[in-house]
Amino acid sequence: MIAILVGPPGSGKGTQAKVLTARFGIPQISTGDMLRAAKQAGTLDPRYRAIMDAGGLVPDEAMIELIDKRIDADDCKNGFLLDGFPRTVPQAEALEGLLARRSLTIDAVLQLDVPRDLLEERLIHRRTDKRSGQIYHLVYNPPPPDAELEHRADDRPEAVGKRLDAYEAMTSALLPYYETKGLLRRLDGVGPPEEVTGRVLLALDRANPVAT
Repeated sequence: MIAILVGPPGSGKGTQAKVLTARFGIPQISTGDMLRAAKQAGTLDPRYRAIMDAGGLVPDEAMIELIDKRIDADDCKNGFLLDGFPRTVPQAEALEGLLARRSLTIDAVLQLDVPRDLLEERLIHRRTDKRSGQIYHLVYNPPPPDAELEHRADDRPEAVGKRLDAYEAMTSALLPYYETKGLLRRLDGVGPPEEVTGRVLLALDRANPVAT
């Protein structure tokens, strides 16, 4: 099974990705994680490292190159879950070309829909324990009294709006693109995580009955 999980910051992609990778025995491929790992390991092209250091967006060719190498790994033989890529139509077209060379196709594109006001609430009240890395929410999942909390800069009110605006602008053409191909499954991302998981699994079952 090859699936793409998309959704704005705070939509719950990370939670659902963990469930899906465990259930289907496939890896989660995050281009952001791969870029950071390559940078830390010193294997990232110096041109792209300079762009990241300046806070810019790494060119599509760099991310496609990372994915191209990643999906040749043994753990991708039964498929994989893409998280955070593609985000634009050119990226989607490049991904299709990469997969076509391997005679592979995408089974489903899953979009988690969450109202903007709820996304803002989820993000602004999110905190991280600096010691353990555990993520808490001040309302829904309060931290223990002894937690050393950190409020990430991109979760502060002034940054959250910009992040959501950027996501909407970037994906405005991507979702219709996949919809015309019959791959897009828009899912309600509101509710307990297990309920959202049920909706995700049902959508995947309809897209690829053999997988489930």
